Amino acid sequence: MTKPPSPERTTYWMRVGRLCTPTEVLERAVLCIEGGRIRAVGPQEALPIPPGAPVLDFPDLCAVPGFVDLQVNGGFGCDFTRDPGSIPTVARRLPAFGVTAFLPTIVSSPPEVVRKAVEVVRSLPPEPTGARVLGLHLEGPFLNPQQAGAHNPAHLRLPSLEALAALGPLEPVRLVTLAPELPGADDVIRDLRRRGIVVAAGHTSATYEEALHALDLGVAFGT
Repeated sequence: MTKPPSPERTTYWMRVGRLCTPTEVLERAVLCIEGGRIRAVGPQEALPIPPGAPVLDFPDLCAVPGFVDLQVNGGFGCDFTRDPGSIPTVARRLPAFGVTAFLPTIVSSPPEVVRKAVEVVRSLPPEPTGARVLGLHLEGPFLNPQQAGAHNPAHLRLPSLEALAALGPLEPVRLVTLAPELPGADDVIRDLRRRGIVVAAGHTSATYEEALHALDLGVAFGT
């Protein structure tokens, strides 16, 4: 069988040449998919397919868990910073490239851009059409000007609780990238961690000692 089963048949099986799980790689594997969810996986010899069950055969393909991308700035002609409203458009197309969940990323921008992106993510339906939007990643504006890279230096800010508050409500934000060596960064890191937001170091000139201090404050990784 080469085409998906009809919607009425919610349980079907898939045979693949290779299957990667978090713990092992299976050759000649089979998956049982029920109601859009994987219910069982295993070697074809150990997981028999019921007679008459709908089967998809992909002997030359490798099945892997969906990719989770923590920094997607746009794609397919879309730029989330220029047009946060394009987030759903990109979400619909990402699964074709193996991405099933992602964080739309806004680079250093005026506060109104962040607030617009927050509104877009808040308005998304609970059941995704395409890749699931896990929240927002704010890459900036609290970055080191010496490491601005592609960021507009005019939009960079020194970290402060006042500058953070100017960005508006941060409930959908899951990740913030900042330069931890900047004056005022300690207070911002503490506040973000108190809200449950993950903090990453990026676009930074932090010394080894400054990086260790940032880790002690709760910075989790680097972008």
